[in-house]
Amino acid sequence: MALETATFINGLVATNPVSTDGLAQADDHLRLIKATIKATFPNITGAVTVTQADLNAVATPTPPFPSGTRMLFQQTTAPTGWTKDTTHDDKAIRVVSGIVISGGTNPLSSLSATAAGTVSSSISGSTSSHTLTTNEIPSHTHFTFAATTNNSNVPGVSSTNSPAQNNTVNAGNNGYIMTGSGTTPTLGISSPTGSGQGHSHGVGSLTVTSSFTGSSNALSIAYVDVIIAQKN
Repeated sequence: MALETATFINGLVATNPVSTDGLAQADDHLRLIKATIKATFPNITGAVTVTQADLNAVATPTPPFPSGTRMLFQQTTAPTGWTKDTTHDDKAIRVVSGIVISGGTNPLSSLSATAAGTVSSSISGSTSSHTLTTNEIPSHTHFTFAATTNNSNVPGVSSTNSPAQNNTVNAGNNGYIMTGSGTTPTLGISSPTGSGQGHSHGVGSLTVTSSFTGSSNALSIAYVDVIIAQKN
C-alpha cells in the first residue's frame, strides 16, 4: 500500500492512495490527512473568513510587518514577536503631516487639573477733562432785578442813605452805587435753564496693571509626533 509519512500538509502525496490499494487501507489515509491538517493549523479554533486575495496579499517570504515597524498598542505588554520601546514616557501624542519629531519639557502627568489662582488688576491715570454745557447742569432759575437808575461803579464807597443822596443804595464794597430817582426796582425769577443730561469723559491716560497669584500649569508638554498611515 502507498501510504506516505507526513507531518504537515506539504508532506502529503497527491497521487495516494493508488488504485491497487485495498479498501481496508482507506482509514489510514484519512487519519493521515486529518493529522497533517491539525498540525499545520494548530491555532485555528474558529471559522477563517479571510479570502484567497487576503492571503495572497501577504508577501512571501516578507512578513506582514517588516522588522522595525512601529505601531500603537493599547496594552501593557508587547505582543509576541514585538519589543516594548521605553524611549518615550509620560508624553502626549501629536499628529503631524510632515516630519516627525519630539519636543516639550514637562511630563504630561505633571499638569494639575485643579490648578487655580487669582488675577489682581489695578487702574491708574486720569480721564479726559470735560466742561459741562448748559444742558448738562441741573435745572435751575436765577433772580432778576429791574430798575431805572443812574448807575456808576464806585469801588470802596461805604453804604449811605442821607437826604443829600436820595434813593442811594450801596451794593457793597467794589459794587454799584445807584443814585438819583427812578422807578421802583422789581425782583423776578428767570425761566428754568439746564436739563441735567448726562455727559461722558474720554479715556485720557489710563494704565491697567495685572498680576497672577496661585498655581499655574506649564503648558510646554512633552510630546511625540506620529502620523496616521493606512495599509494598502
